[in-house]
Amino acid sequence: MTAMSVRLTAVLAGLIASVLLTASAIAAEPIAPAPNQAPNTGASPMPTDPADAASQDPALGGRLPDDQLPKNDREWAKRLTPEQFQVARKKGTERAFTGKYWNTKTPGTYRCICCGEPLFRSGEKFDSGCGWPSFTAPIDGRKGTTIAEHMDTSMFMRRTEVTCRRCGAHLGHVFDDGPPPTGLRYCINSASIVLEPANEPQK
Repeated sequence: MTAMSVRLTAVLAGLIASVLLTASAIAAEPIAPAPNQAPNTGASPMPTDPADAASQDPALGGRLPDDQLPKNDREWAKRLTPEQFQVARKKGTERAFTGKYWNTKTPGTYRCICCGEPLFRSGEKFDSGCGWPSFTAPIDGRKGTTIAEHMDTSMFMRRTEVTCRRCGAHLGHVFDDGPPPTGLRYCINSASIVLEPANEPQK
């Protein structure tokens, strides 16, 4: 190999190394978002109008659109608090007299914490003394369109579990020791519901 060939080979090798180093630096450097633009995380776009956001957030008294309902436990766990997830998705039970709504007298509509479906009205809520929010009937008058009932034989007992018919969230149990006119007591976990006060617009 001549001296000229050696020199050309060295120059080419240097150029190739320079190009590779530049490409590596560009790939490693994060791309900053444009001004006033949030980075794209791959999540579904959320409404920019606060009113639209509230109308889709069950925690704010809204109803989650069908196409945004989580499909598995991992997705539910991201949307709910740990207590809400344990109660509503894993059939847990909050301790008596500790829930947010056990003694609430505020007029309004109680919605499912998971999907925002209206489930109970404050007019059917009563003080049962059991330590959980209690209702004499669901919002549809026990027609079965909002609440589903299931036999529950856990804890060495036979009880009737109630769930949200729309998303399957565990709500609590129904017992036949309630006041007239139904004689029923829907014993519901506060962690499974959210109150939309009557003075706020219904969605």
